Amino acid sequence: MTRVLALILCLTLTACVAQRLAPGPGPASPHFVDKGHWMSGDGFVLAFSEWQTQNPAIVIVALHGMNDYGQFIDAGAKYWQTKGITTYAYDQRGFGRTEGNGRWPGHEVMAQDVRTFIALVRERHPGARVFLLGESMGGAVAMLAAAHSDKPIADGLILVSPALWGWSNLDLVKRSALWAMMQIAPGGHLTGQGLAIKPSDNENMLVALGRDPYVIKRTRIDAVYGLVNLMEAAWRAAPGIQLPTHILYAKDDEVVPAQPIEQATAAMPGTARVTCYGDGYHMLLRDLEARRSWSAIEAFVQAREAPLPGGCSVSP
Repeated sequence: MTRVLALILCLTLTACVAQRLAPGPGPASPHFVDKGHWMSGDGFVLAFSEWQTQNPAIVIVALHGMNDYGQFIDAGAKYWQTKGITTYAYDQRGFGRTEGNGRWPGHEVMAQDVRTFIALVRERHPGARVFLLGESMGGAVAMLAAAHSDKPIADGLILVSPALWGWSNLDLVKRSALWAMMQIAPGGHLTGQGLAIKPSDNENMLVALGRDPYVIKRTRIDAVYGLVNLMEAAWRAAPGIQLPTHILYAKDDEVVPAQPIEQATAAMPGTARVTCYGDGYHMLLRDLEARRSWSAIEAFVQAREAPLPGGCSVSP
């Protein structure tokens, strides 16, 4: 009986070990595979979406948030299309239409993917100014890629509700709980149900996300752990970001707190422009008032000094 119990315990622990998404099959020359896929430097193939304009002078590369995928930017990208701006957004490793099924790839790999993809975009659009946009988790990846690049990764950085809630900004209870779950059941899943968190006031959009098969509904605990590591690394990387940066966030964001965003903004040595909404939500690019964020971003990439509200107030 002792042997049987030991075997069952071993099988249980094996089922609950942490899993990192495996890298690609080996070194490869990065390239666009077809209209909807591209290959990174290790041979890993990732899906992407694009919203093209003719001979664009400005291109935005957009990175989605946790459990989301490239189509997150669809409404904003269509708005920017009317302004002559082309947008690309790829599904990061482990998310959406890209292989991985929610397994965490590691934030260093994610940051390198950004550098590789932007290089491909620059090759396709020589002479265009390229801006890197990251929402939530994508904002953290964008910061890491920008801070640890040998040369300027883009002509500007756009951070929308960047997720910077790393270990330094988690209280003891949350740190301890996540550490314990990681030791006991890293392969377990969290759903976020019952937390009474409101990420947006756009109910129709939230319902659509719930029905979208490419949006992950149950998050692996080891992926959450990886996300916290990423957020910590991005928050610490802020002093290394030299790019002109536009930060957009909601003061009362219920998903990620504003304080780490404000701390990171203050630490950036480059030019920072801040748009803070006192009446916004985490999903600023998909809220009912999303058009104001699209417009503010368009003004930034067009190098227009559009008036912005002072402090963190209700923005018109």
